[in-house]
Amino acid sequence: MSAAPKYTYTPEQVTAAFDEIKARLFCGITVEAIPKMLVVAGLQGSGKTYLLEKNLLPSKRYDNYVRLYLPDYRKKHPQYPEMIRLGVLHAYEHTEAFVRELSAKIFTQVFTGKYNIIMECAFDSIEFAAFPPTATAQGYQFETHIVGCTQEFAHVSSIKRALKSLENQEMERFLTVSKLNTSMGYAQAIILAFETAAKAVSGSQITVYERGFGVLNERTVRAQSTYTKAADGSVTTTTTLRPFEYIVYSRITDNHVFAVNGHYEIVKECHLALLKAGTHASYVPAFVYNDLYTYIAKYVIR
Repeated sequence: MSAAPKYTYTPEQVTAAFDEIKARLFCGITVEAIPKMLVVAGLQGSGKTYLLEKNLLPSKRYDNYVRLYLPDYRKKHPQYPEMIRLGVLHAYEHTEAFVRELSAKIFTQVFTGKYNIIMECAFDSIEFAAFPPTATAQGYQFETHIVGCTQEFAHVSSIKRALKSLENQEMERFLTVSKLNTSMGYAQAIILAFETAAKAVSGSQITVYERGFGVLNERTVRAQSTYTKAADGSVTTTTTLRPFEYIVYSRITDNHVFAVNGHYEIVKECHLALLKAGTHASYVPAFVYNDLYTYIAKYVIR
């Protein structure tokens, strides 16, 4: 078997890509008296990007915000044309280091300039827990939307998303159970850091949603809090629903499929994913088939 191609890039090429993106990224964007941070958080596959792009951004409330990452930024890699010949999964994998450096440059420019920021957080690094205090020290007001779901739902959804990306020739990847489990392990520390940040700057908000198989696929709001900080440092919480607590999120992630209808839904979704995987068999990793069959064996009603 031949070795995978080796791709390289220089710091100057990262800077060139940044300069090209910057020219349009900040067009029409102005700095506000109180800088704002829109955070959409959740496991990969939970539906946070869908929430952002289909619900939040169309409201036009965030037109004066800078989004830190878009998949198209990966195409700025100097050897992207060579990568994409080997498929979107290959291109995604081999642009990861480049796009991280590029996104870091974008973040530095946006954060030091105190522009409003749109950030997606997949709980994939514990470093996210250290970031909110740094932002509130700069006066950032947080609006955090957290999408909760079980590990099974996130995993099957991520597989469906990757299969769709193969169909549409969009860059994506297949996630392993171990990576999702690692993210679940980081979630509590990161979410509690967002809660602390929300209470540090008056007017900040946290909203928690639940997604799951069947009727929960469309997402349901489970908790929401708005925090007002007085001059003496005291914080008042208001809500029209249940106030935010971490336990709201943890109960969602621990809410495994028990009802018969829930079993039917997960088995159905796994079978449909297996059918689609067959049309892209040359690109789908072997572990994906194993994972889907494992869920079927676990939840099938005998």
